[in-house]
Amino acid sequence: MSNKRVSTASARERAAAFPPYEMLDAVASGIAEADSKTRKLERLYHLTQKHSWDGPTVFGELIERYGEPGANMAPELREGLSRILTVLMWGELAAWNISADLALEIPDMDAKMAATAQVFDEARHFYVLRDYVTRLGPTPAIGGLPTRLLRKVLQAPTLAQKLVGMQLLFETNAVVMFRRIGQSEVCPILHELLPYFERDESRHVGLGVMYLPRLIERMSRLEAFRTARFQFECTMLLLTSGFTFHKDFELLGMDPRQMAERVSNMQDEIVQQMAEAHGSQILRAVLSPKGGVGPYIKDFVHPEKGLAQAPEWHQRVHAGITSAAHSLDRALS
Repeated sequence: MSNKRVSTASARERAAAFPPYEMLDAVASGIAEADSKTRKLERLYHLTQKHSWDGPTVFGELIERYGEPGANMAPELREGLSRILTVLMWGELAAWNISADLALEIPDMDAKMAATAQVFDEARHFYVLRDYVTRLGPTPAIGGLPTRLLRKVLQAPTLAQKLVGMQLLFETNAVVMFRRIGQSEVCPILHELLPYFERDESRHVGLGVMYLPRLIERMSRLEAFRTARFQFECTMLLLTSGFTFHKDFELLGMDPRQMAERVSNMQDEIVQQMAEAHGSQILRAVLSPKGGVGPYIKDFVHPEKGLAQAPEWHQRVHAGITSAAHSLDRALS
């Protein structure tokens, strides 16, 4: 069935179920279901309104203050920055689409409000990044690996998988990337602009933390396995794609191991928060990067003392994987 038919079918199903009277249940009953966990989701919506910022105005003021993006930047550095920001830009567009899907599909009123608020954040992020990237220079096409990852999450068949892909993977990586690029001071505009993005993305993670456990609690064993497998497959795409950006990270003075550790810590904290609040059954559907072979993979990809200090066999295998990742990236383009 084509995407258009699926979209039409979904629209018909929503229309047939309208009005969704079940959304009034918590309000009408006034019982304990309207508890603190639900209220936290509602607060995410109001926090978004409170901390909303005007993207075009902020960006315009920074242009007036510092001039055009990349004005005094070496061509090689500008190209590396453009490659990284372009992937982040398309990631924001994907997150915009996914959060809109969640806002339409999530039945719980408070979670729907939080997802709706996120729609406007992601839209603002995309437009501001697009304006920056297009003014920086020619916008490069992204490789096949990040394209495959973005499409995989966009086409995820369940709400749980969309939440895992966006909140657990996209948002945590985006928070760390925005922070590191801003701290690199490669561009004064980004140094002041990206903290806005980071603050928004940090808040977005809350939707997954608070709503995903509700979905996992209702999963069958097979559904939980499929969700965990989806997370693993996305992580492998993300990891393989990362090999193609190592030189760009080095150009910008960004430490890949430091970023990997921060992302790993954030994701582990999220998983542990969900497990502590909702029980260990959460772990049947989501994986912590600090469990299993995760730490060994991190140490191989990003050796603690640097690749130059790693054994010769390690360097050879690493170079082979990097070459294979670039080849696969081109083949999938």
